[in-house]
Amino acid sequence: MSATPPPHSSEDPSGSDPNPDPGPKSREPLFNGLPGVVLVLGAVMLGVQIAESMAAGQGGLAHGLIYWAGTVRTGATAEAFPPAPGFGLSPYVLHVFVHFGWAHLLINLGALAAFGAVSRVPFGPGLRGDLGFLAFFFACAIGGAVLHQLTHMNAPSIMAGSSTAISGLLAAAGWVRGGRAGMLRLAVPWLLINLGIAAAGLVFPIPLAWAGHVGGLLVGMAAYPVFVRYLQVRPAL
Repeated sequence: MSATPPPHSSEDPSGSDPNPDPGPKSREPLFNGLPGVVLVLGAVMLGVQIAESMAAGQGGLAHGLIYWAGTVRTGATAEAFPPAPGFGLSPYVLHVFVHFGWAHLLINLGALAAFGAVSRVPFGPGLRGDLGFLAFFFACAIGGAVLHQLTHMNAPSIMAGSSTAISGLLAAAGWVRGGRAGMLRLAVPWLLINLGIAAAGLVFPIPLAWAGHVGGLLVGMAAYPVFVRYLQVRPAL
């Protein structure tokens, strides 16, 4: 008989498998990868849409209040509403929480999750980092609302949706991934798409807020490095 011990089999409990099977890897829950501030923004948007959907078919007070306080209006459409709260300024901020239907909301939530998760990171941890991110988010939203007002001053229109701010987040995410060149790789195609929509709108109307997108995008491109430089949370030495 040979004195050499038999090789261990994978079914031999006394043997040691040189390539143990670690088993199925546990997957991290989806929402654990999203910053809390992004989840809060998305939750508020979702809550507003639920309230608006419940009230819209009934012509309820909530429906009117949401559109009064949270939509950017121009031309004859603006004249159909009383002045918005805050001396007419509330829509410049609150429009990001109002959407024209569930498809509009879900598309924007997906983009918020994708670009918000990336662009939030450089601001650093904690509440101060969240506040820096929110300051940038709403700066982009205001920029989008202002450009929409300027380009539709005499035309009846109503604009809402978080895509004004998310357009800025798109530029910011490009900057995080690849600096100025990375920002341009993401921002320029989105800019050209919206300018194309604007040109096509001269021939037939397209119900997309191209000016809101462009305004938010331009603010994001110009302001994100500045916001990060001055508002990021730096570790204590």
